[in-house]
Amino acid sequence: MAPDGSSIRNVFHDYKKPILLVGCSGEGNELARLAESLLLESFPDVTDGVLEPTDNLHTAINQNEYAWPQIVVIDFSDHSSSEAAYCEIVRSLYEESGLLSIYLNVDPNEGRMPSDAKDTKTKLEDNVFVKYSDYELCIKGEGTEGESYGWEHIKWELNRLIARARLAPAIPGRKEPSSNTAYLTMGENTFFLSLSFPEISQVEPYVEEMCVDVDAMEYRADLLDCRDSRFDLIYGMQLLRKYSRPHVVRVPALPFGGQVLDDVMPICYTVRTRSQAGTYPDDEAGISKMFEILEWGLRGGVEVLDVESAWDKDKTDSLLATAKKRYATQILGSHHVVGKEVSREEAVKLFQQCAFDDRAHGAKVVLSIDSQEKERMAHESALIAASLAASEKRPVIPNVSLILGDVGQFSRIVNLPFTPVTHESLPFKAAPGQLSASEIMATRLLTKIIIPKRYAILGHNIAYSVSPQMQGAAFAATRLPHQYGMADVEDVEEFVSSDFWKASNFGGCSVTIPHKQSIMRHVDVLSDAAKAIGSVNTIVVEDEYSDDYMDRVIFGDNTDWKGIYNPLERKLGAQNDDSTDFALILGGGGTARAAAFAASKLGLKKVYYNRTPSKAADLADSFGGEVITSMDADNAGGDDRCLGDVLSDGGSVKVVISTLPAAAEFVLPQWLLSDGKNKPIVFDVNYKPYHTRLLSQAEDNGLQVVRGSEMLWEQGVGQFEAWTKRTAPYNVMKAVVLQNCVPE
Repeated sequence: MAPDGSSIRNVFHDYKKPILLVGCSGEGNELARLAESLLLESFPDVTDGVLEPTDNLHTAINQNEYAWPQIVVIDFSDHSSSEAAYCEIVRSLYEESGLLSIYLNVDPNEGRMPSDAKDTKTKLEDNVFVKYSDYELCIKGEGTEGESYGWEHIKWELNRLIARARLAPAIPGRKEPSSNTAYLTMGENTFFLSLSFPEISQVEPYVEEMCVDVDAMEYRADLLDCRDSRFDLIYGMQLLRKYSRPHVVRVPALPFGGQVLDDVMPICYTVRTRSQAGTYPDDEAGISKMFEILEWGLRGGVEVLDVESAWDKDKTDSLLATAKKRYATQILGSHHVVGKEVSREEAVKLFQQCAFDDRAHGAKVVLSIDSQEKERMAHESALIAASLAASEKRPVIPNVSLILGDVGQFSRIVNLPFTPVTHESLPFKAAPGQLSASEIMATRLLTKIIIPKRYAILGHNIAYSVSPQMQGAAFAATRLPHQYGMADVEDVEEFVSSDFWKASNFGGCSVTIPHKQSIMRHVDVLSDAAKAIGSVNTIVVEDEYSDDYMDRVIFGDNTDWKGIYNPLERKLGAQNDDSTDFALILGGGGTARAAAFAASKLGLKKVYYNRTPSKAADLADSFGGEVITSMDADNAGGDDRCLGDVLSDGGSVKVVISTLPAAAEFVLPQWLLSDGKNKPIVFDVNYKPYHTRLLSQAEDNGLQVVRGSEMLWEQGVGQFEAWTKRTAPYNVMKAVVLQNCVPE
């Protein structure tokens, strides 16, 4: 349990209730249009999606009569005559029903709001709209422009806010890959670009070039002319994302509505005070306002929130408690030592201070030195702080270690996680001594801080594989000097006895048929997934200290299951009814085992069908579930167990996962496709051909489908992140796979 007394993290994770949109529309009828477009474009099968605000609505929601993705719209421009009643409905939905509430803040003038609506907005702004909401979307004149790009971006921003709100919480020190972990967001060789313009619109001419080299943008609220305006600061972040969207390269995926947003530039939101190398006032009033501005960052759905560790403990505790309980934002604790030196021991304590009693996801300490001889002090202090945390069994978080000024340039080269950078295209630097990402990466390579590694796909008869193009493109996008090739061998022993395997620059490999089982005896450490599934598709080579010398350790993992789990979790959610919701798994080989493992993680019951029943029985023995010998709805009095028998007690097939060869041309019985209320999602693991007979049948019957191509890039993303310890360039990898899989 954390120091704030709460073990709850992000109450909106995997959120199941309706969402609440509240505010006053202008001439563009923004609230209703946003709700309708969200449902139409992302959830077209949902009927009665917009809920009317009634007095007993919160009671019905508490009794689970309504659920996500239904939307409650309370537009006070339509309800000015019933203002008091609707204020009470908003309060009850937020406080008693716990709805995820988003304030749609329309600019009264640019939104051409009627005068009475303007008055209502002014009256209710602080005590209703802000008080009873967690997130805020700011709209100027976009609602009056029709279906313009500006309006399209507002719709996208609403999707992004909901997606971020529903993310898994970030856990300090956790290294398991997820869509929200600082181990990857602030991982090795990641960079954020420090922006220092007084107006965010001035960034636009430089964005295309800047996006190529960085993983996030630092939004320096203290440097902006509009820094004391909540509307303008949040709207400025929206503009920055809007400028970046067409040009992003290295960004991770953000799950939303069964799909992903793959064009979201992460933002590191910073309010730097005067004594901490910034400009915001640090008197009592200034610090109080600074904490309010930090809360605005949370309302805008930022990925990383920089929180200075030097200020009021009560205000800091309150901010961190709110961030932990109601947001998915990662906290970067920070401290700048300006104009004086500290000892190494003091520097270590500053890293510990920035960890905020295990509540921060990363720590950033910037020192001052008077001699280049001390240029490694920040880096060494970070290593000591991490070692102490590990010895005390506390979370080991990314430590960003820097030294101010030109004398500290080397510190930016040796600091691997989340380094602040400038860009060659910018007219000026945000801080003295800053380097560009390309300068840092080139120097790391020259100084052998980065060692070029060799990777490959291990298999036999694998000329068809897309993995070399996919992983090669990912290395290139992130400026990593690694190579990825093919190791086509008939016998795995040939590979493990080769110079490739034994070389010091061997970083790991992907493993495909027929070597996923035979490689396991050459692995030092197996992941839990690899043990359960009984095969390895990912080899990771690590150098670890042991008894004062470096030892090479071979790790074996299986990301095939993640390639199945990730797309299905986005469509199904992770909280299914394990008494009635089934996964029908077709096939009995290694991929079927990965499918069964994924289905277990999704909370689904499992039923297996294979032409060799003994192989299906092996799956049931390993992962639980039932074996059927017929896909019929009724066994007509026979002794065989059919699918209809399994479902006879009110069960339904939520997903069909076929691991059968495409050449089998398997199709589902029509009775399984005809239930309008319980149509399954159909997942075919084959990525070639793109249109299998099974998928064509599913699409012809209006079912959702997941193709093997998606599994390919999802498991590849997992491999890349395991090898590099940083986020993968999701869209780059996806694009390569589709280019090779989609028929012309």
